[in-house]
Amino acid sequence: MAELAVLPAALAVLLGLARLAGSVLAHWGQPAVLGEILCGVALAPALRLLPAPVGGTLTALAQLGLVLFLFAAGAHLGPSLNRVRLKAALVPALGATLVPLGLGAVPAVWLARRHAPAGTGPFVVFVAAALAVTALPVLTRILAERGLLDADAGRRALSAAAVSDVAAWTLLAVAAASLHGWSAASRLPVVLVLAVLPWSAGGRFGRFGRWAAGLSRPSATVVLVVVACAAAAVTEAAGLHPAIGAFIAGAVVGHAVPALDAAALAAPAGSLLAPLYFVLAGQAVDLGRLDAALAADTAAVVAVAVSGKCGGAYLGARLGGLPPHPAAVFAALMNTRGVTELVFAGIGLGLGVIDGALYTAMVAMALVTTAMTGPLLTRLSRQPEGV
Repeated sequence: MAELAVLPAALAVLLGLARLAGSVLAHWGQPAVLGEILCGVALAPALRLLPAPVGGTLTALAQLGLVLFLFAAGAHLGPSLNRVRLKAALVPALGATLVPLGLGAVPAVWLARRHAPAGTGPFVVFVAAALAVTALPVLTRILAERGLLDADAGRRALSAAAVSDVAAWTLLAVAAASLHGWSAASRLPVVLVLAVLPWSAGGRFGRFGRWAAGLSRPSATVVLVVVACAAAAVTEAAGLHPAIGAFIAGAVVGHAVPALDAAALAAPAGSLLAPLYFVLAGQAVDLGRLDAALAADTAAVVAVAVSGKCGGAYLGARLGGLPPHPAAVFAALMNTRGVTELVFAGIGLGLGVIDGALYTAMVAMALVTTAMTGPLLTRLSRQPEGV
């Protein structure tokens, strides 16, 4: 009991420092999550000294924050999953998804020799999917800060990010399904149902939406938290990661009943604890592993991630009929990884698909690609659109 008395103090210190670090980075024009991760890296030695019960409780709270955070992210993505938006963004989205998937599989085979504790197959699928994601929450924030959320460029990027992220989360479910317990074939129906749900929800949840919309705001938030946790429990019981269920449940609710504004209702609950997850994600970065070989692996991951995402997005946008300047803006936006990449890396590490060394490389890639977005957009905004 004496050890657990440390918990409130540890929680207060970690959340306070995370907010402070996030505010400093936001003041410098970067997403707050970068500061939260760096805070975790700096505090890693102290965090490892905490009593085991305290560390376990902090991890559980961080996982709850992650579940609610991803439910809200899925709910924000959901309204983008309509036929008109998806049709307009389909060709650019395919370029931003298929090219990094294919390009990412090449170094994954090479990296698997040193960093694939669970085998080459799940590792290659996981790395390819991780290099194809776009961080929808960070992208949304960047678009809002620059007044692009309702512009054609913003709507196109959000719709394309929806396609990329649904594909990547489906592949993550496949990678998870190939591990632990059932065979991949027996889990395939679960994966297919998860993949189809956001696209097929339609108006089937209208009754639920009308009922929830009639509740008070606190009551509606409680209902959505229950839905998020229940979905997370289902995918956890199926042998997949709970974050997958929370994300897809959010996408289903957001797509089927957009008037409910599930993202706005669920986000405050998730934003309270989500910084704790990213601080602990930073704690898992082991700089002691950094040697010449890992530095080369990290450089390769960053190079493939940037070239695959930016190149694929630009190619897809040009094939979709966009002029060079809007295509370049689209490519810069789609290169944003941020929180989604960190969640992916954390899930891969937790499932045993990747080792701690590659986790460190993927966190570095997430930080670099996210930090690039703001300066790239600023530079592009200074160029005439005909350039």
